[in-house]
Amino acid sequence: MRYYFIDTDNEYIVDLNKCKIHSPEMVEYTFNHIDKNKVFGPQKVFVRQMAGKYYTSLDSISWKRVAKQDMPTEMLNVNRVMKMYRGFKPSGLSGSNDGELITNMPGKVVKILVNSGDHVSKGDPVVILEAMKMENEIKSPTDGIVKTIYVKEGDALEQGVLMIDLE
Repeated sequence: MRYYFIDTDNEYIVDLNKCKIHSPEMVEYTFNHIDKNKVFGPQKVFVRQMAGKYYTSLDSISWKRVAKQDMPTEMLNVNRVMKMYRGFKPSGLSGSNDGELITNMPGKVVKILVNSGDHVSKGDPVVILEAMKMENEIKSPTDGIVKTIYVKEGDALEQGVLMIDLE
């Protein structure tokens, strides 16, 4: 799952995936940090629950306690507050660029017409999205190469979901 942490000056993107359940109390995740379209990682993080409290570790040896939270929308990091978006970044936030195809309305992905690495021209259809019982062609906003496809056919999307990145 992709997470976006955005404050007034910065944007942090993290992809977090559950990869192994060690026990009912400990789960291993991998995450990648994305900065300026470069992926850093993967790195492992372990999450453990003991006595009703949560702990994290990068090496499964030294553990740090974390506050239990019910899917927050804001995170406090040292001296700044960051908005957190799970799975999508609303259009227009923190310098959204021309190469990002973001849903303007809720809908279901009917067909993906491109693959990663494909060359597209401005106006080429790349996704068919069903919204309000109508199929809508989502067209490339610019010339480029399909970098990443974040959705798959059959996904039900909310408004503001990043579907595809173009370079």
